[in-house]
Amino acid sequence: MTLHIGAHKTASTYLQKTFLANADALEAQGCIALGPERLRRDLMIPSLDRPMRAIRRKTAPLRALMDEGRARGQRFILSNENIIGGPRPPVMAAGAQLYPGAPAQITALLEALELEQAHLCLALRDPLGLLVSAWGHQYLAGRPIAFDKFIAGVVPEALRWSELITRLQTCPRVGRITLWRFEAFHGQAQALVRALAGLHAQIALQDPPERAGWTYLVGPSQRALMSLPRVMRDHPDLSAKDALRRAMRRYPKSADHPGPQPFAPEAVHASQERYAQDWAMLQSMPKVTCLQP
Repeated sequence: MTLHIGAHKTASTYLQKTFLANADALEAQGCIALGPERLRRDLMIPSLDRPMRAIRRKTAPLRALMDEGRARGQRFILSNENIIGGPRPPVMAAGAQLYPGAPAQITALLEALELEQAHLCLALRDPLGLLVSAWGHQYLAGRPIAFDKFIAGVVPEALRWSELITRLQTCPRVGRITLWRFEAFHGQAQALVRALAGLHAQIALQDPPERAGWTYLVGPSQRALMSLPRVMRDHPDLSAKDALRRAMRRYPKSADHPGPQPFAPEAVHASQERYAQDWAMLQSMPKVTCLQP
């Protein structure tokens, strides 16, 4: 079983929609991919900080489906970034740690599903970029907040993915871990589907529809955020979420209207260097596979 756990703000939604768009092709190869459209509804993965008896009861339909599939020789990919927490501190980051509660969450789920040697997969992102993108997500969700308040209690320059992976490796039911960088695989969801599902290159895949009611959670531009107070003043009948959508339609994120950057240029540069060093360290860790484009 392969468990894709995010991280947040690393194009997980688009990857999940690519799995969904290719469900028939994957099933023909003996692979069943289950994303949020199932794992947050009829095959619900519940909150994992409750008693094990309650988690096992909630996950019984998923466990039964996987037992039946394994009996037929099928393999499974479960994709849900909320397994390791939510897209805001202190769950996403606290102090010098990314996703401090992730090992306990993963351990609880694997125990409830009675799985051993699970294959974990997740995308990484420059920690400063992760925080900024997650902050923008709060505006999309209708929860505007000042950036300093959003990252209160987080030490951005101390965040390391290698520290998280080391903790995940201590989970008794985890086997190997596969990683990739969001920045390197941006726009290459098909390549990731092939890698995670173990498909040969000749298996035809397709991209998900551009529209069809699906939203890929593109964050607001700096110009849209700056115009938000004016939009809310001029349109007091709009909610914060709807006011932001109006501002984003006028100033969509683009080369002309880049996203917000509350960190100083020197801090961004230093973070990129630390991120590159951290990626090099991860490539030398045992039982860790680092995908390259």
